[in-house]
Amino acid sequence: MRVRHVLALAAAVLAVVMAPAPAQADTRFHADSGDSCRYGVTEGVLASRYATVAVTGTLIDRPLPTVPTLCRDDGFYSTATFTAYYGSRVVDQQAVRANNSLVRFDFVLGQNSTVGRIDRVVVQVCRSPVNTLPPTYCGMPAEYRAPF
Repeated sequence: MRVRHVLALAAAVLAVVMAPAPAQADTRFHADSGDSCRYGVTEGVLASRYATVAVTGTLIDRPLPTVPTLCRDDGFYSTATFTAYYGSRVVDQQAVRANNSLVRFDFVLGQNSTVGRIDRVVVQVCRSPVNTLPPTYCGMPAEYRAPF
């Protein structure tokens, strides 16, 4: 009888130890240029991959040639910047640029970092003139905290 209890307890402990860790849910992100036409918009998914963050999504800079819109071409392009932090330290940064187009992207933040982890990612869309000197303007930064 005692052996049966010990075996049952051992089987329960083994089941807990061998159970796979729950998968972390990916985090959807969204940021825009903050202007009335939402000329620049980025959205997609942040996903933890060990000590890095995989970033997959799109950046749209309007107007798109094939999509009707009330917003005219303003002569600016959009840049989406993704900055990874650990505390106040910048771990990595990547930027994607689009001009009157939709750009798909897929990259990893933190691959070449000496910092062992990322605890937040800030996404911001800015717009800059194509043919003249700045001024550049930016939408509000969107902040996403781990876990992603």
